[in-house]
Amino acid sequence: MAARSVSPGGALLRASRMFALPSPIPPPPNDSSAGTNFNSDTATLAFPTHQVITTLSSSRKQGDWGLKRPLPLKSTTKSSNPMLRVKAIDTIEQITDYSSATDHGITLRKFQELGMPLSARRPASGDMKDTTSTMNLPQKSVFEESFDMTDIHPDKRAEAMDSRWKFTGPWLAGMTQGEFNKWLAKHVRPKRPEFRQFLKKKIASELHAAAAKEALDKGLEQPALMDASAVTEDQLIDYLRKLRHDNQALYDMVGQFLDLAPLAPPTVSQTGLPKEKVSTLTFNEMKNPYAERGPPITHPSAGLSYLRTSMYMENHPIYGPQKHHTPVVARVLRPRRQAQAAAARLGVAGFVVNTPLGDTGFNSRSGHAVFDKIDPTVEGGAKVWVQAQRASVDSSGRVVLTVNDTTREAQLVAQELLGEAVCLGVQPAENEMNKRESASDIRQRYRAADSPAMSSAQDYGLRE
Repeated sequence: MAARSVSPGGALLRASRMFALPSPIPPPPNDSSAGTNFNSDTATLAFPTHQVITTLSSSRKQGDWGLKRPLPLKSTTKSSNPMLRVKAIDTIEQITDYSSATDHGITLRKFQELGMPLSARRPASGDMKDTTSTMNLPQKSVFEESFDMTDIHPDKRAEAMDSRWKFTGPWLAGMTQGEFNKWLAKHVRPKRPEFRQFLKKKIASELHAAAAKEALDKGLEQPALMDASAVTEDQLIDYLRKLRHDNQALYDMVGQFLDLAPLAPPTVSQTGLPKEKVSTLTFNEMKNPYAERGPPITHPSAGLSYLRTSMYMENHPIYGPQKHHTPVVARVLRPRRQAQAAAARLGVAGFVVNTPLGDTGFNSRSGHAVFDKIDPTVEGGAKVWVQAQRASVDSSGRVVLTVNDTTREAQLVAQELLGEAVCLGVQPAENEMNKRESASDIRQRYRAADSPAMSSAQDYGLRE
């Protein structure tokens, strides 16, 4: 029996391997307004822009990554974590342009070890307000039905304006004057005929609603739906004249037509008008959590975590259910500045975190001394145990992580699991520091010191 013939394209597809990758997304914008626009070839971007691929260890030894050609073993077998980002499968020089992707791959693993859900950002007028007044408010997951809206019918977009995150139009407050002018010339002006047809549909809908109400009051039969083609040019011109004197209605019409992201109401300082006249401006107060900082460039979870809540208890094999989640170790990146009232900065799971404001151990004088100054003699940098509280993704795609103090008991339990525990301040004798003790010896010594029994990493099967 003759083999079934296939087209040349199908034969090429059968013989090929990975022939396409998702298109890279734009890199994160630089914060040039803050004067911190520093370029670095080794700095990790705020979020990945290329798809990360990996392979099995057996295939990696042969240079097989599922691409058109094998990759050199010298540069792909040194890392213990096989992760690559392919910039071009086949360049003009007939090579595969790739680089290591362990920076974002390991960061993703570290964040998932925290076991934290992504919460929706709350409206705030600044970083100070965002970290103080909204700290104790109940957090909502980005996967709640009121926030996770991706597939919305075009006719129902206006109803979900205060809750959805995805818009086809831009966020006007985040555009420069040049970008705004280009957007007007390229996307808005060519849509004038479509906007006139959109207004005719609105006029037809309003006329039909008025006729239906009048028929209902008079007890008559409901009229048929009015078509947009029945609206005359004179009616359209009169409607446009009314809209020019009603800024709020005009903004709503334009926002619905272009599907613009919502804007925050202007403040007194932004308008330059008396306070009693600000309420009569064109914008009403928006309830959308992204109205002030803009909608996110991707899904609010950014694919980091798919958990919906952190309201669960960790069960310890010896001590039972724990009141707090397992704390994590943070590295002190910048000490606190008492003169400038600037908080310290920590590195947690690959992210830079600001220590919380208020009366905490991070800011009090009796708190951690490692926050006062950087000690270069400490190997690996000064570290401190913190409790991860919540995480969210801002409008620019950066992860905003919030941490707080951890309790002494939770820190001891976490250290004990790593084999670094000192049970409730009971120090072992110096001659026993370098001697491996059995679990029964440890328990007997701790019981003699009137301390609860503490186990070691050997009891959990983590070490021999």
